[in-house]
Amino acid sequence: MYDNFTPGRNIWKKVGRWLFMTMERVGILIIMFVITYGLIKTLYPYNIGWFGLILILSNLLLTVFLILPSPSNPNGLMYQEILRGLFKIVTPATVDIVSVTERKDK
Repeated sequence: MYDNFTPGRNIWKKVGRWLFMTMERVGILIIMFVITYGLIKTLYPYNIGWFGLILILSNLLLTVFLILPSPSNPNGLMYQEILRGLFKIVTPATVDIVSVTERKDK
């Protein structure tokens, strides 16, 4: 039964692919669930009402948006694209290139 071993079929190194659920996406889902649950418990302790349902639906849509693949990097997620845009907003789009070596025509 174990005589036909094919290399590259190591089940311990496989990434979870059920609905493309990687650990990063599962982590985002857990974090957003905890945030949503905490907001609902503090803002609407007795009756959720329409505003609570709107809050739950908006957080659900935000969570789905954050785990989508980013357009510039298909291996990255949308939240990475947003964070990259927020933190690199102060850096200019153009760069001044300075030569490190001396020119030989001098």
